[in-house]
Parts: sequence; C-alpha cells; structure tokens
Amino acid sequence: MTRPLHAMVMITALAACGAPSSAAAPEPEPASPAPPEAKKTIEKPEPEARTLEIQPLGDIGEKDIEHVRTSIETIFGWNVVVLEGAKHPKSAWYKPRKRWRAEKILDWLAPRMGEGADRIMALTKRDISTTKGEVYDWGICGLAEMGGPSSVVSTYRIKKKMGKITPKERKKKYLQRLRDLAAHEFGHTLDLPHCPTAGCIMADAQGTVLTFDESSGKLCDLCLEMLAEAGFPMP
Repeated sequence: MTRPLHAMVMITALAACGAPSSAAAPEPEPASPAPPEAKKTIEKPEPEARTLEIQPLGDIGEKDIEHVRTSIETIFGWNVVVLEGAKHPKSAWYKPRKRWRAEKILDWLAPRMGEGADRIMALTKRDISTTKGEVYDWGICGLAEMGGPSSVVSTYRIKKKMGKITPKERKKKYLQRLRDLAAHEFGHTLDLPHCPTAGCIMADAQGTVLTFDESSGKLCDLCLEMLAEAGFPMP
C-alpha cells in the first residue's frame, strides 16, 4: 500500500524545515552594556578684559612710557592705553621743596579717566612727595589710591643709589625698578596691601629704592589669591 509511505515522507520533510520540537530553546545572549558617555569639557570663561590708562606728565620719555605699558600688560594681563601727554597740574606744585604733591596729582587725575577705562596712572620724571606721619613733605617714588582708580609713578628716585656698575647694568637695573614700581602702585589700586613675602612685587619698600633690587618681578601666591578674591583673576 502506498499511503503509509507517503505519511512517513511528510513527517521527515516537516522535521527538516525546522518544525517545533520538544527540545528547549537556547537562552538569548545578554545585551552589551551601553558605552559610557564622554565627559563634557567645561571651558572656563576668560577673565574680563580691563583697561588701564597711562597719563604721561611733562617730559617723561617715550621709552619709559612703553616699558610701563608692557610691564602692566605682562604682569597683570590688562589692556593699556597711553593718553596724550599733559602738563603737571598747578595745584600739585609745592614751592618750598620745588616738587609735586602726589596726593594732589591723584585728585586731579581721577576725573580724567575715560569712559570704558578701569584705572588710570600718571607717569612723571619729576620728584613727588606726600605727608608721612609727622613729616609733611616726604619724598616718594609713587602713590596710589587703595582700591581706587588712580596712581602716580615717578622715575626721579629710582635712578639713584645704583652703586658702581657699568652703564649697561645701570640701564637694566633702572628698567627693573621701573617695572616693579609701576606694578607695585598699580597693585594698590586693585586693593593689594603691602606683602610680607620676600621678593613679592607688593613688598613694602621701607623707604628705600634698594628694596626694588630684591624683587622677583612677580606677585606671590598670596597676592594672586587676593587678586582673584577681589575680582581681578590673572589670565
């Protein structure tokens, strides 16, 4: 008979085509874990650009002006604008000692600061003075308004007490003193007090230009921290 043979062929065909069987199905492989997200780089905002104006007084030399400008830009990262030269204010002249009163220069200077500027510094080669303790007219290298807009720097005294050195060494020492003097007075306008750290630009001159010769030409870590807290972070 042909029927039983036909049924056997059909069963074999179904098995070959993957018909369901009683064997257990293989377990699915676990899904691969998602790759970790890349950390986002958070860019720190650039410090706000601030501007110092330099007000040349009298016959101060162009090289001195340029040296002060580059010194402030390098040490503090500020923009520096040089104003047109002006005469010393008559109100600041102290006839008995034939020199200029620094605090009166500051009074004259502050209102001259232009719109968009943050600080202003007068630069002169003439001798300046102010009252110190019981001494009414004390000769100084510079004066600044603590945390205020104005300062004045004089090159008159930093040319003195050079010692026995060559003209080349004298020029180098003079420029180093001028750099540190300008940075010191500018630092006061940013509310930096005198610093106890040896070699810091903000160290107290103790009444002598020789202190500048011991300067490192930099602000110490303490002063840098104070600047940041005051809102003047270094670039």
